[in-house]
Amino acid sequence: MIKRKLITLLLATPISLCFIFAIIFGEWKQPRELMVMTGVFSLWTSPIILVYGVPVTFLSDFLCKRFTGKLRTWFAFLVHIFFGILFGLLFPMGATLFSLLVIDINFVTLFATITAIFFWLIDEVIRRVVRSK
Repeated sequence: MIKRKLITLLLATPISLCFIFAIIFGEWKQPRELMVMTGVFSLWTSPIILVYGVPVTFLSDFLCKRFTGKLRTWFAFLVHIFFGILFGLLFPMGATLFSLLVIDINFVTLFATITAIFFWLIDEVIRRVVRSK
C-alpha cells in the first residue's frame, strides 16, 4: 500500500501541476515552459503533498474500508475533496477568487482541491490495476 501511495505521489504531483499551469494559467501555448514550470514546482510541492496528501489518502483508505464498490469510490472522493479544501482554509494565500456558500476560495484552495482530485483519480486507477492482476 505504501508503494502505491508513493507511485501516486510521483504521478499525481506533476500531472496536477501540468493541468493547473496549462488550463488555469494558459501555459499550454508554450509547452517547453510548461514542462520546466511543472518540473520545478513538482520539486517544491512534493514534500508538502508527501506530508499532507499521503496521510489523507491513508485516512481515506481507513475510513472507506467498510464500504465496497462505487460507494467506497465516491466516499474516498469526498474525503479527498474535503481535505483539499481544508488545506486551502488552513493555509490561505492570495486574494479570494470567489465565495462558495460561506467558504472563500483562494488560489491555494483551488489548487489543493485540483491536486486532491488527481491524487484520488490516480490512486483509484492504480488500486484497480493492482486488484485486477
